[in-house]
Amino acid sequence: MSPEKYYITTPIYYPSDKLHIGHTYCTVATDAMARYKRMQGYDVMFLTGTDEHGQKIEEKARAAGQTPQEFVDQIVAGIQSLWKLMNISNDRFIRTTDPYHVQSIQKIFRQLYEKGDIYKSTYKGKYCTPCESFWTETQLVDGKCPDCG
Repeated sequence: MSPEKYYITTPIYYPSDKLHIGHTYCTVATDAMARYKRMQGYDVMFLTGTDEHGQKIEEKARAAGQTPQEFVDQIVAGIQSLWKLMNISNDRFIRTTDPYHVQSIQKIFRQLYEKGDIYKSTYKGKYCTPCESFWTETQLVDGKCPDCG
């Protein structure tokens, strides 16, 4: 009988700057659970990684005189170096800029588009870059984001 499977993941971190203690806490907690489940005999898949798209990354890369890919490559190298130093036991590290990830998402998007689940339309609202949220006019507080102002 093959061991029961157990999947665990950290959030897929947003590399707009160096990591902080919250990233480390979450990763250490996830690592502890993955190790515990392995000791119990589970076949564990522990995933972590980075979401490397977004307006904040584009803006920070421009300010640093780099392309977004160059910018995130440096930050991700630091993350991977830190996880290695801390002996984090992840099985995979995903980057949303990895070619296999891009191809997979394009395939899924294409299938959804062909089924009519994705279509062109108009959306009216305000976008808050710091919060990465869309808000309608009625949700705004004095014309500003209700979360961060």
